[in-house]
Amino acid sequence: MKVCEIFKSIEGEGIRMGQAAVFVRLHGCNLRCSYCDSMYAVEGPDFKQMSVGEVLAAVEMYRNESGVKCVTLTGGEPLIHEGVGELLTAFSDAGFEVNIETNGTVPCKWQLPGLFYTMDWKCKSSGMSARMKMENIISLGKNDVLKFVVGSVEDLQEAEGVVARLSLTSPDNMPHIFISPVWGELTNEQIVNWMVGSKVMTQNNARFQVQLHKIVWDPDMRGV
Repeated sequence: MKVCEIFKSIEGEGIRMGQAAVFVRLHGCNLRCSYCDSMYAVEGPDFKQMSVGEVLAAVEMYRNESGVKCVTLTGGEPLIHEGVGELLTAFSDAGFEVNIETNGTVPCKWQLPGLFYTMDWKCKSSGMSARMKMENIISLGKNDVLKFVVGSVEDLQEAEGVVARLSLTSPDNMPHIFISPVWGELTNEQIVNWMVGSKVMTQNNARFQVQLHKIVWDPDMRGV
């Protein structure tokens, strides 16, 4: 499979924010979001072909060196890759705790010990909202994450509508809900004020977050 980079850092967002993890970034994506901050993993030649065994060995090296047991599989879009099921099985069998970051267009069909999904719902400002599939969101469970990256008031309203629909469809199986800003667009204050005033978001325990790695390091820095 096409691997853009493997590195150790902290989780910048989501349920494990701030926790050490090994990142495996696969190359290639079926979307072209307006605010994408990792286009080097979407287009171009910045990758190398690696087998499942080679990827696992690289991740095992980090565990042997520092004891890290958390892995984040990201992209691009990792679930479009041939062999990703084999890779996820290998991580699970090896005892890693794997966060699969996915863009909401691909079914989350692998349910293995130690795996959970962080799924995006791409709102209107991404330019990709028409590609979203509610049936993929409904497949999420209590240990998974549904994330909205918002760049406008219209995006906030769209996120609220999706959460409202999901809470009616799957009231006893709601994922963790996170809202974060498109970097440099809506202010943190605007989003938080809106969230605390939203009954839907409050009732479903939605949480505000920022991309922590863009605060710790330069926002354009790779490998962090």
